[in-house]
Amino acid sequence: MRFVIIKDSHSEEASLRTIENVVKSLKTIAEVKILNFTPSLIEKLKKNDVVFSLAIGKRHDFIQGNIAAMLEGLNVTFIGSPAYTHYICLDKFTTKSLLRAYGISTPECALFDGKEFKGSMPTPPLIVKPVAEGSGIGVDLESLCGNVDLAKEVAKKKFERFNEPILIEKYVEGRELTIGLIGFGEHLKTLSPLEIDFSNLPKGVEKYYSQRVKKEYTKQTIYKCPAPLKNETIQKVQKVAKEVFEIVKAKDYLRIDMRLFKDVPYVIEVNSMPGLDPESSDIPKMIRAMSKDYDWLIKHIIRKALEFRGT
Repeated sequence: MRFVIIKDSHSEEASLRTIENVVKSLKTIAEVKILNFTPSLIEKLKKNDVVFSLAIGKRHDFIQGNIAAMLEGLNVTFIGSPAYTHYICLDKFTTKSLLRAYGISTPECALFDGKEFKGSMPTPPLIVKPVAEGSGIGVDLESLCGNVDLAKEVAKKKFERFNEPILIEKYVEGRELTIGLIGFGEHLKTLSPLEIDFSNLPKGVEKYYSQRVKKEYTKQTIYKCPAPLKNETIQKVQKVAKEVFEIVKAKDYLRIDMRLFKDVPYVIEVNSMPGLDPESSDIPKMIRAMSKDYDWLIKHIIRKALEFRGT
């Protein structure tokens, strides 16, 4: 067996740090090879390889789903969710439509496709953001709108900037939570919810997870894990997380962002390939709250995935 790490040709600092630490854990189990995602990748894969893709890709290329689809077609064993999960979760409107059909609470929303607004416009306040971006891209101070006319104006501006459909979502007041899951089937483990507290941010900075809050205000953001919630609320949040994991047909690891309002967890977003940066990513923070380390996290994901696949 050989582990193959697939990475972007041009990786940012956090991605390189993730790759370095994943390799450090995996090389104690078997040989590890790092390959760039290029047209020649298929020729470099071997029969008994186990692939762990950490390639994020560029905007709009859906590379996470494309890599999974390629590996499925080649019948190559890989860690992480199937192509279906990635394609669903990379489009927030599609994700929310699917979850709503299954009875999962998620904020009401409409969509601007560049020509018209589709769906029923929720009542303000509203949050306006691109439908297929991650890492808070396109979420900024002007994203929060107090009336429909302003939301429509902001949506049109964001469409011009990002050239993709824009989500207009009901802004849910309440506590910001994120929750990770690792494993699959009977081995699925729901981690303790992590609360993201913005109360310490300077005046004038948005009190939600915008791009600049994620990048510039990490030190002022308060992370609480486990989140200080009643036991019954934690159980409710974990129950919803498991249901979402099953609905999107995820495998191995997933992270779900929620807002808790009047003890109801509203699913905001589902991350089919959440970050694993040991310094800044949320799932490693949850693991540390369990008195486990990063090496345990990576090996747990790998071992449970291989057990399930019979490898």
